[in-house]
Amino acid sequence: MALEATIVCLDNSEWMRNGDFAPSRAEAQKDAVNLICASKTQSNPESAVAIMSMAGKTPEVLVTLTQELSKVLGGAQEVKISGKIDFSTTMQIAQLALRHRQNKHQHPRIIAFVGSPLKETKEELIQLAKRLKKNSVAVDIINFGEITENTDKLEAFFNDVNNNDESHLLTVPPGPHILSDIILQSPIVDEGSGQFGSEFINADTDPDLAMALKLSLEEEKQRQERERKAREEQNGGAPTTTAATESSNTDVNFEEDPELAEALALSLATDKMDVQPSTDSQDPSAEAFKDQDFLNSTLNSLPGVDPNRIKNELENLEKKDEDKKDEEKK
Repeated sequence: MALEATIVCLDNSEWMRNGDFAPSRAEAQKDAVNLICASKTQSNPESAVAIMSMAGKTPEVLVTLTQELSKVLGGAQEVKISGKIDFSTTMQIAQLALRHRQNKHQHPRIIAFVGSPLKETKEELIQLAKRLKKNSVAVDIINFGEITENTDKLEAFFNDVNNNDESHLLTVPPGPHILSDIILQSPIVDEGSGQFGSEFINADTDPDLAMALKLSLEEEKQRQERERKAREEQNGGAPTTTAATESSNTDVNFEEDPELAEALALSLATDKMDVQPSTDSQDPSAEAFKDQDFLNSTLNSLPGVDPNRIKNELENLEKKDEDKKDEEKK
């Protein structure tokens, strides 16, 4: 971002108590001011920022031009709500403060928050815009809150103050959105600042690093896309259960977690034991009843017992057990 001297003008009128911007216009403005000041100071270490109030008894400079972000944010938090906004006087004081900046290489800029009705007429604003343009002062305006009453006036002011698209007019209607998020996506913050707010990489101060990171991200996306297509071709367009199981197993590094490897081995061993029938738990007497000769001699020695009848009953019981097992398998 270019080397700039920026004066941020806050609307601290009574209208800022309204709650159409959560939690209030004043609090939403404070968050946006913090974002803008941080963007200006981080984009160029030699840029300076100041804070002004636009309402009260008279507009005043709360923090003079400085490169220390803590002073700027502290001054923004101390703004008191009172009175009505005086837009014209604020612009004139801000222009005078920028004219006396120490570093004449800094490009002068004013960022004004307008959240209450303007008392100036359209003609007065046009004359003010022409004087600012003559002195090469860029002006960014955040129009929110009273957009119905102020939009026509501010558009006329913007058309006369804008020079080579250096100034900006951002109109934000009330709604569920956050004011600072809308400003973050606008040229007021985004212009010339690379990907500030998302990747926190300043492409202007370190273009090689920004380009290297961009190429790295693009190569990584292409690699992931190639792997995804290769898996789909191997699985015939749809992942199978076996493939899903294998992929879940390969995601685990057993060398780094030996306890997990041991637990998995025990679990697999338990599953095999549940599947295979255990011969050790069988009753030894059951083997004797499988010996037909032993069974017949025992039954014949018992008085009043018909061996053939018992044999038929046993066969019927075995048949019922087999039928029951077949039904369970189905």
